[in-house]
Amino acid sequence: MIRISRMADYALLVVLKMCGRDELITLDRLCQLTTLSLPTVRKLMRSLIHNNLVESVRGSHGGYKLSSQSDQISIAEVIEAIDGPIALTECVKSDGGDCELADTCGLQGNWNIVNRLISNALHNVTLDAMGQEPMDVKRLKSTFIEVCDQNE
Repeated sequence: MIRISRMADYALLVVLKMCGRDELITLDRLCQLTTLSLPTVRKLMRSLIHNNLVESVRGSHGGYKLSSQSDQISIAEVIEAIDGPIALTECVKSDGGDCELADTCGLQGNWNIVNRLISNALHNVTLDAMGQEPMDVKRLKSTFIEVCDQNE
């Protein structure tokens, strides 16, 4: 099963709650809005800050905000901040992975193509698009077609 981790899913929820806000938001407020525990939100924020997706401001009036506009941040960036690079199989990892069948399998090239398509598609879905209800399927469809055309 291809699956985004629970923590990456939570991170998307947290950053989506930060979208469209001009003011700083506190950890406590993020916990209220997401119903996630404080330790979980704190851990997510550390990774998001480390990956330059979120900025923190210290002090009595401090809090957190997105580092860029929500139409400039992709869901792939959030996923990768938590889970690392998108890699559907061991053989498509950037470090070459640890595949015991690499010499005999012959699928690495095709897996690289599939991985690139999915990664590019996720990089083309912004937080703005993800936060829309319902999501703009026509816009998304044209994005996926563009991604496929780029990979031919």
